[in-house]
Amino acid sequence: MIKISKRILIVCEDEKSSKFYFESFKKDEKLKRHLSSVDIEVVNPKDNSPVGLVKEAKKKKKKAKRDRNKYDEIWIVLDKDGHANMDKAMNMARDNKIKVAISIICFEYWILLHFEKTTKIFTKCDEVISYIKKNHFAGYRKNTNSYKELKNKIITAIDNGEWIVKQNKNDIDRGVKIHQLSAYTDVHLLVQRIIPKEHLQ
Repeated sequence: MIKISKRILIVCEDEKSSKFYFESFKKDEKLKRHLSSVDIEVVNPKDNSPVGLVKEAKKKKKKAKRDRNKYDEIWIVLDKDGHANMDKAMNMARDNKIKVAISIICFEYWILLHFEKTTKIFTKCDEVISYIKKNHFAGYRKNTNSYKELKNKIITAIDNGEWIVKQNKNDIDRGVKIHQLSAYTDVHLLVQRIIPKEHLQ
């Protein structure tokens, strides 16, 4: 079977935690062979508001098309974390075929799912970080690269991500918008576009 190269653009809201996480896949010796044909570009724009992320993704999409080097997939990695204009950003992303990986309340909720299955509600990101440090990973810091400590737990995080989506299914089916949920992440969908679960075994 011929391996088809994938070109994936990931536009991250925060300049460190999520950016470090996704960039580390390419540097992981265990995954290098599988990812040899995958081009992952991770960027963090100056305007990291939800709408700013979509605008940056649109700009890079247009340039890639002009350069005849199109992306196969474009994602924005977004936190709820008190942002305004979420509706506008989500609609813009959908209208421009840009995928969204959202975490509520912040990316650290995805980090927490590496350690436990939970629907615990946090009102701000500092609460998630404190909880992670107290219960699972005392050395966790938001602005450092923790991939080394997390990489053997990614399958657990994917399983827990699939579980949290199911927990929210009734609300979503009722018409509740994803960014209005209390505890949610679908970052596992992006992770599996980069590295399918079977390659993490």
